[in-house]
Amino acid sequence: MGNGMNVIEPGLADCAERTSVYRLLARLWTEEPGGLLSELNQQPLRSVWQQLGGFVPDYNSEEVSAALDEVYCRLFVGPSQHLPPVQSVWVSGELDTKATASLREFDSIIGFDPPWTFAVIPDHLGNELWAMSQILVKSDGLPPDELAVAVDLASRFFAAHLCWADELLAQVVAREGIQFYGTVAAITRQFLQDEAARFLITAK
Repeated sequence: MGNGMNVIEPGLADCAERTSVYRLLARLWTEEPGGLLSELNQQPLRSVWQQLGGFVPDYNSEEVSAALDEVYCRLFVGPSQHLPPVQSVWVSGELDTKATASLREFDSIIGFDPPWTFAVIPDHLGNELWAMSQILVKSDGLPPDELAVAVDLASRFFAAHLCWADELLAQVVAREGIQFYGTVAAITRQFLQDEAARFLITAK
């Protein structure tokens, strides 16, 4: 996807539902999934995840939880042949680049307040998804004159910090297929493609 975009007010419709999806995906990309399985098996998260097409593993099995955590580390942490979900790595091949500086600028405007209790690289996909959820939360219910500014901010943030992920997601899908993180990547990819269309952000 490219960064050519037009802005329309419907870009911030259905904020509450979309916020929930952004936040669920953010957690799945940022935290080892074993600890999230019990939550994924409880309502309303279970229904939301299944409606998106997600597979819910057996959360009563410690073996399943441990295996998923190992997959997360193998896929996204390393030490070799991993796919780090970090924008600067995919855009420039190294950490702490212009993408990181740009995200920090947006965060100063948004008032970014991540839920993580551990350090996460600033331009990690999970941070970017959570930041987008905060834009939607703060935009919901704004009067029309302020909504236009919020839509512009949301569109610019999405174009700058979420369009890059398509290549990462495609590679995770190719590697994992219908396994848990293959479905996470497929759902994330489809959701972000739908969001790009909502904001009229089109591929070049």
